[in-house]
Amino acid sequence: MKTKLIWLNVIICTLLLSCKEDEVRAPYGYEDQTPPQDISEIMIKSISGGAVIKYQIPDDSDLSYVKALFQTKKGETREIRSSKYVDSLKIEGIGDTDEYEAMIYAVDRSENVSKGVKIAFVPDTPPVVNIRESLRAIVDWGGFSLDFKNDGKDAISVMVYYENSETEGQRLYDVYYTEQKEGPLAIRGLSPLPSKFVVKVKDRWENESEPYEFELTPLEEELLDATRFKEMFIPGDVRWTFFGGNWSCFFNDNYGSMDFAHTDYPQAFPHPTTIDMGTTVMLSRMKIWQRLVQDDFYKHGCPRHFAVYGCPEGLDPFKEENYELLMDGHLEKPSGGEFTDPNTAEDILVAQQGHEFLFDNELMEPVRYVRFVSLASWSGMECSRIAELKFWGQYIE
Repeated sequence: MKTKLIWLNVIICTLLLSCKEDEVRAPYGYEDQTPPQDISEIMIKSISGGAVIKYQIPDDSDLSYVKALFQTKKGETREIRSSKYVDSLKIEGIGDTDEYEAMIYAVDRSENVSKGVKIAFVPDTPPVVNIRESLRAIVDWGGFSLDFKNDGKDAISVMVYYENSETEGQRLYDVYYTEQKEGPLAIRGLSPLPSKFVVKVKDRWENESEPYEFELTPLEEELLDATRFKEMFIPGDVRWTFFGGNWSCFFNDNYGSMDFAHTDYPQAFPHPTTIDMGTTVMLSRMKIWQRLVQDDFYKHGCPRHFAVYGCPEGLDPFKEENYELLMDGHLEKPSGGEFTDPNTAEDILVAQQGHEFLFDNELMEPVRYVRFVSLASWSGMECSRIAELKFWGQYIE
């Protein structure tokens, strides 16, 4: 009998706990079927491609969020939600400036929905249109530079189409993804042939701009043969052999995590190194690769400020006064972030692909000797570290 009572108590306790657990797992206010009040004091501000709706949330203790529903031109119903802790929501991604209607609802924790308030708004000019109007192509080595303005740092894709004597009609050349605030965007690897180009801009909502059409002939260039390069080590130059580094790693096409050129540490700036190009060249552009370790991007000895000087054949390359400034360069994050800011996906991608820098082709003169000078590192540490350097241009022989 005593054993039966014990088992009966266990069963009762289990049932009570199960009921309690069901209550915990049930939605807040399980029996609540009362919808919250609507939002009030609505103010609408048009923005590029949408609107910001500001409001007063209702005084409902179990309010969960506010949502907006509107229909796109494609007939799709789009929903935007905003937390109860925020007094506004943003509608974006509209590709025109027509008037739109939206319903704004307050929703409680039981998913009861308020009656809703209808609003109307007219978006300002969409980002893809503003960006399209800012496009400007400038002929350059191996292609062209595409200037643009993207004031909102919107995520866009830039589609480049081309047509010339080598193609059978128009072809898609490449698609470039960016959130940069402004250009230029470097379009490279094109043949030096008269070509017709079409550029379109698309956002993440599939809104697409009108085409930007132009014709130009890319300037002929080639990747300069690094096997011709030699270290000069003129007065004032520093060694790049610290921490297992080596000067030859500048140009060995090896991008491994432990393959780099590295100055001594600490070594007060500047950090110059001088290259005999092997013959006279006209420089068009260069690329710098950081050490290809993602956690190390834009850190340690990665150069942030640098300069490039050139000396023509016929002058003494061991005299610093014979070198003219060719470029004052800054290696920055495409996102515009600082040292302490997290790297964006685009920051990482550009670091992996190499940072490109253009020489001013209107000011360039033929040179035989090139002096690269690191002037400051991203971390502020007194050292410089580079995984790879590449130069493009023309041979003058």
